[in-house]
Amino acid sequence: MTSSYGDRLSRKHPTCTLLIDETGAIANDRFFAVGLVKASSPSILLRTVQKFRDRQHYYGEFKFSDITRSSLPLYKDVISAALACGDISFRCFLADRHSADPVARFGDQWQAYLKMAEQLVYGALAFNEVGSVLADNYSTPDHVKFEEDLKDGVNRRMRRLALTSVVRLDSRAADGLQVVDMLTSAAAFEFRASQGLASPTSPKGQLAQHVRNELGVESLLSGLHDGSHSLKIYEHGSWSPVDGSSTAVVE
Repeated sequence: MTSSYGDRLSRKHPTCTLLIDETGAIANDRFFAVGLVKASSPSILLRTVQKFRDRQHYYGEFKFSDITRSSLPLYKDVISAALACGDISFRCFLADRHSADPVARFGDQWQAYLKMAEQLVYGALAFNEVGSVLADNYSTPDHVKFEEDLKDGVNRRMRRLALTSVVRLDSRAADGLQVVDMLTSAAAFEFRASQGLASPTSPKGQLAQHVRNELGVESLLSGLHDGSHSLKIYEHGSWSPVDGSSTAVVE
């Protein structure tokens, strides 16, 4: 039996692309963060970064860990261009393992990362919106099925087809993932610096300050939620979809 036309989504059904990256080693670093950039039309962001590259004649990878004093102005400018392109929102989920350890909660580092990513995607998708995920690639044991588990977990929680696909890519080949890396790492850097684990006056510290300036906040240490961008802090326990506070917990 063929399905009725009424079962089909309209040509203008809301869709989005979700770009995911992480910073820190979840198995042993005190601070670990998963970041997401959401774009309704990712081509806008990608064209913005490509045009920036062409103007600057720079075609290397933008990576937070590689920032130097000489490259700092370039990194500041590309972040400003990306956040000003008008089609993205940045969301971050950060864990301080001294106060709430997701590895202890979920049993291993792979499940902890999966659950944090799942929560981040769940919170980013609007009502009835259908998305696809592009995530930074990383080495995992054969039994870890991040792509399948993330898709199944989000669709189960939303009780519908919310994610159509999850694909992991080498960030060197994806400008969007490089943008997520810079934003997520910059957000987490402030937390490390606040505990004396990093220097706020270093090139990385200056870029972290620039990101906060672009987001319109003095600090992210208490979280952020302004409608377009957000940072939530991991806590143990059950998560409520109606919770509007600056912290979040994963079920």
